[in-house]
Amino acid sequence: MALPFFGKKPANGDRAGDSSHPGKSDKGDVTTSLDFTHVGDIGRSLAAAAGKIQVQEVSVEDVAAIEEAAVLYANANDSGAKAVLEEAVNGSSKKSDRLWRMLFDLYRLTGDKSAFDSHGVDFAKLFEKSPPVWDDATPVASAAGPKDAAPAVNLSGNLSGNARTQFEQLVRIGAKVGKLRIDLSRLRGIDDAGCTLLSDTLESLKRGKVKVALLGAQQALSLLEPKLKVGEAADRVYWLAALAMMQQLGDEARFEDMAVNFAITFEESPPSWDPPEAVLSPTDSGDFPKLEEAPVPEREGFILDGVVAGAQPEVLRKLAVYGSDRNSIEIDATQLKRLEFVSAGSLFNQLAQFQTQGKLTVIRHPNEMVAALMRVMGIDQVAQIEHKKF
Repeated sequence: MALPFFGKKPANGDRAGDSSHPGKSDKGDVTTSLDFTHVGDIGRSLAAAAGKIQVQEVSVEDVAAIEEAAVLYANANDSGAKAVLEEAVNGSSKKSDRLWRMLFDLYRLTGDKSAFDSHGVDFAKLFEKSPPVWDDATPVASAAGPKDAAPAVNLSGNLSGNARTQFEQLVRIGAKVGKLRIDLSRLRGIDDAGCTLLSDTLESLKRGKVKVALLGAQQALSLLEPKLKVGEAADRVYWLAALAMMQQLGDEARFEDMAVNFAITFEESPPSWDPPEAVLSPTDSGDFPKLEEAPVPEREGFILDGVVAGAQPEVLRKLAVYGSDRNSIEIDATQLKRLEFVSAGSLFNQLAQFQTQGKLTVIRHPNEMVAALMRVMGIDQVAQIEHKKF
């Protein structure tokens, strides 16, 4: 199996190995070509598809970096992939946001939050918009976990007063287990009643001395902060919710700044700094038991999780069986951490077979490192790839 890259980096070296000279269409688009050998008729299908792969509005140098980093990551060379992407974004323009998406996802996948935050500042200055929000990209663990692990509760959608019953259950779960992980990263909205509910719940958990880890708190704050207008005595509950989360996060400096603005705005004493006695570290990971009371995100279709490795991984045989009696195949790749290079070739073979049978395949929400490899391997020519929102 051979993979020549088109779009070689100039002058300063080529980390990925052998590369051919850049190939361009008349419009200046960059074409990525793939050559698989000894894979029969499917190999010829791939060769035919390869000529159609085009990456729009990305420079030759950026395409080379994208391909190189994707293959390095697929081969478990995380540090090499990181070096390629960091070098690329240092000289990138606003059109190169794909490089940034890959880099941010690579930081998530490797747990490098400090680098994520540092480059978030650079991203905001370059693109003049908010950087992506940190969340835990570690694949979801199996339901059968240690008995002393903290139950994870995911909040999604719009938070309103209608969720009061669920929040009361959340408090009971926390009181029973003694610790709780609350993921706010999927929240998309919050109203007045939702703010009050969130603040009251965190206060109840604090009084009960329940250890709490708030994940994705920055996402929740991004929903609250537009309401915090210094000098405009309105939306008081949003201020209280934001201050309550600062308490839980233990961010005293930020809390004090917000408290001063609260006092100026409402001409009253702000809540005092009184962090919870016990806080569960957001990085304190583990396998979480599935409690009946805890909401669990539903997943549909064929699920690809963790690391897919090997020339013919068992999961792809299961995919073949899954798709055998379906005309439309949906693949949930939300928690697919890594797709190895050889496995990507096998996945292409299977999806190309589905395509020749008239079946439509949709791959939902792979991380950007995996998505880049799928483009390199031509998988986007035999299946639709639905990207997650950036």
